[in-house]
Amino acid sequence: MLISEVVNVQESYENELLLAVQDLMSMAMSKDMKKLSTEKFQSKLKDQGFVASVEEIIQAIDKSGYANSVDKDSIVPKDELALNMPSTDAPDDEEGVDVSGMAGDQALSDIKAEL
Repeated sequence: MLISEVVNVQESYENELLLAVQDLMSMAMSKDMKKLSTEKFQSKLKDQGFVASVEEIIQAIDKSGYANSVDKDSIVPKDELALNMPSTDAPDDEEGVDVSGMAGDQALSDIKAEL
């Protein structure tokens, strides 16, 4: 077996593992699961034919972008920590500021100051 074949097999396995991780994370998020056990997640992957170490699983979860937090004990899905973030719908303090009007006023005052 050539080195390139081994590399291709490894990359293919990593891509398939990533897809399986994304699928499991999507299912967990759709069920509004707040926290997942890494050990149970590893078991679910094993049921699907992926015998991966905890480090490989953590790496795949990080790469997937579907979790806010992951360690050897637990996984926090992406949508869970967003509840603590400030809402983007909240009005800003500077919402009513007319920037172009302020710039125009400043320009006029600068011109008057030179005359």
